[in-house]
Amino acid sequence: MVRLGELAQRLKYYRKLRKMSVRALADKADVSVSYVYAIEAGARGSNITKLNQISDALDIALSELLGQDKRRE
Repeated sequence: MVRLGELAQRLKYYRKLRKMSVRALADKADVSVSYVYAIEAGARGSNITKLNQISDALDIALSELLGQDKRRE
């Protein structure tokens, strides 16, 4: 099970690592800006389709975003 707080931290880490704004990530992932903000606030994160779109936009595996892969870039 994915803890929302941990997902929030990983999303923010990878977004900043890629030097992307929330808006840029949302546009590239084809999700709303408010959805990205909600994930980063730890309020959302259960839609696997959208999480997959976000991980693709960040150029990382979904397992990395979900914390199932311990490697760090």
